[in-house]
Amino acid sequence: MNRRLRLGRFVGVDVLADWSWIATFVLATWTLVSLNRRLLPDLGAAALALVSIAAAAGLFASLGAHELVRVLASRACGLPVRRLTLFVLGGVTDVERPPASPRSEALGALAAPAASLAIALVLASGVAIASAPLPRALDDLDRLGAPGVVLLEVAAANLVVAAVNLLPAYPLDGGRLFRAGLWRATGDVERATRLAAWAGQVVGWSLVLVGIGLSLLSARGPVLGVAAWTAFVGWFIASAAAQGYEGVVAQRGRSVVR
Repeated sequence: MNRRLRLGRFVGVDVLADWSWIATFVLATWTLVSLNRRLLPDLGAAALALVSIAAAAGLFASLGAHELVRVLASRACGLPVRRLTLFVLGGVTDVERPPASPRSEALGALAAPAASLAIALVLASGVAIASAPLPRALDDLDRLGAPGVVLLEVAAANLVVAAVNLLPAYPLDGGRLFRAGLWRATGDVERATRLAAWAGQVVGWSLVLVGIGLSLLSARGPVLGVAAWTAFVGWFIASAAAQGYEGVVAQRGRSVVR
């Protein structure tokens, strides 16, 4: 717990932030500075930094909303949640017991990506309405001004968050859907979790290798930013997959003892 900052309580759930969020925020801001230097070439250094920080803050607010929707969905499916820890590009919910059925697991897993897609749609629609017609090329994005660019970046980031979370890598939402399918097919939640966690580690370390390969192609500019994010997200997925399976085994052990 000494690496976590307590943010407060939401609907009776303790919300904490792992210190890795600071590193992720710095990486997000650095990536956005590199991107916005091309999209908004007329901005000075100070304004460019402020715009990039605003976009990163919007992304992190969206991530918080994504995770809180997951908490509410888990509760709606009958899973009491004790704690939510915001970590890297997502969060880890500490539930008191495993899901009751593959159906409740699948329904709970769909809620958070749907929330991210809804946020992206609302933001992009707002920009489209306010600045119609939409720019058709990156060189024309500066016509939206800094606020429009920030909103589009947050919308795009939410699409990426939804896409990443739908990868078949437990404990991401796509991995939970994969586990629900395996659970339904085998009738064994622990075996399904083990297979989904293995898939998560394969996906995670594959992304790390892709990130390393991209970094070898270019040591500067947007490609380096994409490489850093790809490797970073891959490491997070691989680590979370291993820890997620260990948590399920420990949880089932506690249930047996009771």
